[in-house]
Parts: sequence; structure tokens; C-alpha cells
Amino acid sequence: MKIRHNIIILTAAICSCNNPNIHQQKRDVKQSEHPIDRDVATSQQQIDIVPTSNTTNNGRATTSIKFNEFVVSIQGMAILDPEKMDQLQRDTVEIDAEVGESIEGSYISILNDQISDLKVEQRYETSVTIMNEGPHCDLTDWKHFNSDWKSLKQNRNELFFSEEYTDQDYRSFPSVSMDELRQKVKERCGEEWFKLLAKVKSPTEYPSAVSVSRYFLRITCRLKDNGKELTKFIIIKTPMGC
Repeated sequence: MKIRHNIIILTAAICSCNNPNIHQQKRDVKQSEHPIDRDVATSQQQIDIVPTSNTTNNGRATTSIKFNEFVVSIQGMAILDPEKMDQLQRDTVEIDAEVGESIEGSYISILNDQISDLKVEQRYETSVTIMNEGPHCDLTDWKHFNSDWKSLKQNRNELFFSEEYTDQDYRSFPSVSMDELRQKVKERCGEEWFKLLAKVKSPTEYPSAVSVSRYFLRITCRLKDNGKELTKFIIIKTPMGC
């Protein structure tokens, strides 16, 4: 089931909305799960047969995204609709992470014998979500905080390590009035959701919350044979609320 913008979503996951350590717990799990894929050689033939997803020995999924020039593998992140990755992608692809999944703290490998000057950058976007125990209404087409792009570092195995964020990063959001927020909730979510905010004094006060709604990867490189510059974008939508 794909996640749609501006609808009320009932998540199957059980979580604690008031637990300030929930994002840290996700990061701690991520840091212990980094399989190293050292045996992949790059060729167009291999790009055609790379599986879109698989499960490593420690049970974590790897998602592979096939562009015409190379394959990007995110180790330790499962997505909804993995069959969407069975075909070659355009310059920009948008994918939905499964509940509880995140790109943070994952290793990213790129099959790249056709390219040079490889650079991978990451940024994130936050949005407001209104929670009502299980159901929540996400304002993902409204205001956002957008972080700066940050270049990812490579280790000695030429794997990029994705950026991790703090709880303060998760709560970053532009200044808005509560009247403006309430009006938007009434318009997009309905009267019952509007009533939930009657005594709320800020977008980060429960049942309102601010959290990461999308991650962005920007991959730039040059083709070795003709020097042509390439730019690819991977947009990862992540479930909000609880």
C-alpha cells in the first residue's frame, strides 16, 4: 500500500508517541548492521541483473536502484513496492521506506566502472504531523524545513556512509503561528483533527509533531568515455507519526 500525501494514515506499527529516544533507537539499530559488498564488479550486463532487493545474513534488506549508467544499493533499508525498482529509473526516482525504516546510518554502494568524479550528497526535509494514537494526518504538502546538502564520506571499501540526524534536527521547522497551523489542519484533515489542537501551543507539542518526512540523495559524476556530467536524485519518503 503506497503512502499518499494529505490523507489520514493508520500505521500498523506499535510505537510510543511520547518517547524522545525513538529516533535514537532506530539509529542504534542501523549502526550495527553494515554488510560490505566487495565482490560486485560493474558492467552494463551486471546492472541488468542486479536484484532490486535482498536480505543480508543479519536479516536486513538491501534496496538497489538501477539507473542507466550505474546501480545504487542502500544496505539496511527496506522499501514498499520493491518491484518498482525492477526497471531502469529516470534521473529522479521517489521511493517509500517501510514503517520503521530510514536511510540514516546505512552504507551506500555504487557500481561505477563507467563513471568518475563520483560525489554523493544528502539532505532532509521535515513536515508537521498530527497524531491521534494510531491514526495520523501528515501535512506533507505544506511548510517544510529543508537542511543544507552535506557530502557523504567514503570508507576504505569505497562505501558511502549516510548522514545521521539528532532529535533537534528532527524538530527543525520554520516559525508558524498556531492559528495558521490549525487552519491548515482543518482544511486538510477535517474538523475532528482541528479540535485536537485546541490547547496546543506549538507545532512540536503533542498531538502535533515535527519530524523528517523525506530524505534526498544527490549523486553527481562524469562518464569516463566522454566526460559528460550526470546528476541523479533519489527521494526517500519515510512514514511519520505513530
